Amino acid sequence: MPSTRDTWVWYGLATLFVLVPGCAALSRVGMELFISSVSAGEGSLGTFLGAFALTVLASWAGVLFSLLLTVGLFLDSRHLRQTDGDWTPTPLYALAGIAHAVGATLLAAFAVSVPVIGYYLYRRRR
Repeated sequence: MPSTRDTWVWYGLATLFVLVPGCAALSRVGMELFISSVSAGEGSLGTFLGAFALTVLASWAGVLFSLLLTVGLFLDSRHLRQTDGDWTPTPLYALAGIAHAVGATLLAAFAVSVPVIGYYLYRRRR
């Protein structure tokens, strides 16, 4: 049974892992709303600014969450290497966090980062 600290670390990493694609999707929705309101010409200034702000804030939030995930993966993998568990991950899993950061802008990078970080979280939970 993992300790309480390990459980919280796992939940923290899993939350950051899910928030990045969520922010990318929210940014995409904001961009679609902005484009549709501009092309229709029916939106007010508040609609334009709100959709633009949603797009920008969601994009930057995705980058921030992915950078926190990268640091968390690196520190957690270092911590796990110092314990005598049955699995000692390499700190190179943090590179998947960097790919996750790129995925906040370039969605194709999620094809690499999601399986790798998903495997890390799967092995971390066991």
